[in-house]
Amino acid sequence: MKVPTSQVELVNQLAIKLKDMGIIHLEMDDQHMPNRRIIQANGQELLNFSSCNYVGLETDQRLKDAAIEAINQYGTQYYCVRAYMSLHHYTDLENMLHQIFGHPTVVMPTTMLGHLSIMPVLMSPNDAVILDHQVHTSVQMTAKILKANGTHIEMIRHNRMDYLESRIKKLSEQYDKVWYLADGVYSMYGNIAPVEDIHSLLQQYGKFHLYIDDSHGMSWTGPNGSGAVRDRIPFHPRMVLITSLGKAFGASGGVGVFYDEQTAALVRNTGSPLIFTGPLQPATLGAAVASAKIHLSDEIYQLQANLKGKIAYFQQKARDLGLPMVSREGTPIFFLGAGKPEVGSRLTQRLKERGLFSCLAIYPSVPYNNTGIRFLLTVHHTKEDIDLLLDTVAEEMPKIMAEENFSYEQIYKAFKMEPETGVTA
Repeated sequence: MKVPTSQVELVNQLAIKLKDMGIIHLEMDDQHMPNRRIIQANGQELLNFSSCNYVGLETDQRLKDAAIEAINQYGTQYYCVRAYMSLHHYTDLENMLHQIFGHPTVVMPTTMLGHLSIMPVLMSPNDAVILDHQVHTSVQMTAKILKANGTHIEMIRHNRMDYLESRIKKLSEQYDKVWYLADGVYSMYGNIAPVEDIHSLLQQYGKFHLYIDDSHGMSWTGPNGSGAVRDRIPFHPRMVLITSLGKAFGASGGVGVFYDEQTAALVRNTGSPLIFTGPLQPATLGAAVASAKIHLSDEIYQLQANLKGKIAYFQQKARDLGLPMVSREGTPIFFLGAGKPEVGSRLTQRLKERGLFSCLAIYPSVPYNNTGIRFLLTVHHTKEDIDLLLDTVAEEMPKIMAEENFSYEQIYKAFKMEPETGVTA
């Protein structure tokens, strides 16, 4: 294989290698799945730790029935730009989302299109935009459009509030607004943004604004499943929240949450994807309305409690086994540090051979020497599933590390972790 001369070539070569190892680009067999706990690919049954459907609503019969009913009512699609006409389900959904979040909402076709709808409208060339180093790629991609339009863009180290405050002070002297773009729950390591500290900065600096994507915090925590951010801080007047109606919500699409109706209307009326892009389709809207009803009932708290009990069990079991988990912040995303790409890819392959499917996190999703494996926990999993996964990791990982001449100390160093706790320094 030739030496790559660009990032695209490097990523393509890695993808080809990992596909040949049988750990990416898999396709599920044509099998009935009562839930996503067990999947089947190429005739192999796999215990699945790769799903972001944290509270299990994607297989809830009420969502499926609502999707079918909407198809029967409207057909498989109603393809008219929403600026002209939209199905009544949109009104129902946004009204219920308003109740969930306590503020006006605008439903988007996807979270990515949500960023494209909101950021260019609210962030101007007279503003400065600060990106957290680990903010989602979809946010970073949209920031490139802002930069092309003349907006000042810069990036700071992950979750460094001291750096952020310093830049707010400096940039406030030159720009009308200073925006910080972050995730509520970061999708790779599963750690939560220091939103209490960010809220204090909002209170302190009048030009400071927050744009935060809480897609991985939705449903499994927060009042009415409103997410990790709303679980920790009140909605600030200079804050914009965007989240996903996919993942734990069990449907599809994105939603922007705004402090007031004036800002929501500005985005609805001028956001390019909302003017020129097609809508959510009837089945998705039907499922989303059914999910919102569950979020507005006490049932969502039962689902949250179920999952949080399993999260605590997973944390304690991993700690007892001495596994190098990068973050232990009580989210359903667990990141096992591997450091060396060969260790991570071979361990993922070995787990799959033993009937356990997980997500390899490798460059460019993470820095090259911060390779690891993501384990995503859902209400479908049992404690026995967790035991099987972590006991197998504890058995296989030392073997692979010995074969690769790699040590736990090197993992701790790569992730700046303390060996006895596994918590990032």
